Amino acid sequence: MLTWADFTPDFPVWKLHPAGCTLTTRELAPGVYALISSIPGVDNAGFVVGEKGVLVIDAHIAIPMARQIQARVREATDKPMLFLVNSNYHGDHTFGNCAFPAEILVIQQRETAARTPYLDEELAFMLPAVNHDRTVFEGVTLRLPDIVFNDYLRIDLGGRIVEIHWFGPANTPGDTITYVPEAKAAWTGNMTGGSFGLALESDAPTFLGTLTRFIQTIEVETLIPGHSAPLGPSDLWLYMLYFSRLTNDMKKALSAGWTLEETLERIPMGEAFALPASDPRAPFMEGRHRYNVRRTYLSMRER
Repeated sequence: MLTWADFTPDFPVWKLHPAGCTLTTRELAPGVYALISSIPGVDNAGFVVGEKGVLVIDAHIAIPMARQIQARVREATDKPMLFLVNSNYHGDHTFGNCAFPAEILVIQQRETAARTPYLDEELAFMLPAVNHDRTVFEGVTLRLPDIVFNDYLRIDLGGRIVEIHWFGPANTPGDTITYVPEAKAAWTGNMTGGSFGLALESDAPTFLGTLTRFIQTIEVETLIPGHSAPLGPSDLWLYMLYFSRLTNDMKKALSAGWTLEETLERIPMGEAFALPASDPRAPFMEGRHRYNVRRTYLSMRER
């Protein structure tokens, strides 16, 4: 489990407080819905409806938000909620599990399932992301998965197939992609978002390998990230470019014997990924890049 002791001042603290957040339903294809947060950074979600019932993607950070997800489902259908997929183990994707009906089956990838039981540690980890407001987590209790999968799970909802994939670590060890082939839509959790990804618990070459398997396996037109506006397939190629460059730059830095401090100074984010200085997200993305550099340097140095 991660703790804040694992991070440096470069780590970009994200803001996940859900106060005032509304989830707007966006139909991507018949029976396929994204739930888009009204507050940038606060989690998105989604659900898929088949003849037999409903599959929900992510449970959100708090019980009221989990109930809001269920309300959006009920606005679209009265069919039973059968499955709930968690994109990763962090609390903003799993804390709402306990607010769903007991009959719904919670699905997690094995790496996510191995980390979900550490509820107290995750509550402490998530506190800075909600401005240390413990009331956000009122009523949250541990709910473990009912179904644990390894690489792939296929679910037939009745006239509509949902594929659940694990292509490898990226942001977390168990990053899970929920894909609806009919709609060519994928929920990517924290693997995507922003102009490049955050290798929170991996490094650049690992993230690159996971992205490569993703692109080689599924055809996608719409990506629903965990924390930002929907993306298109071109964004995946931008991610590939970023992590490919960072991997190659890091090999050169290590071959040249640069220190970590020298590497942080000499490997810039690059114009293709930088935001204008006037953009309020610019410092966040710069911190994300420095975190990726630091994480990758330390990881590759040990290989």
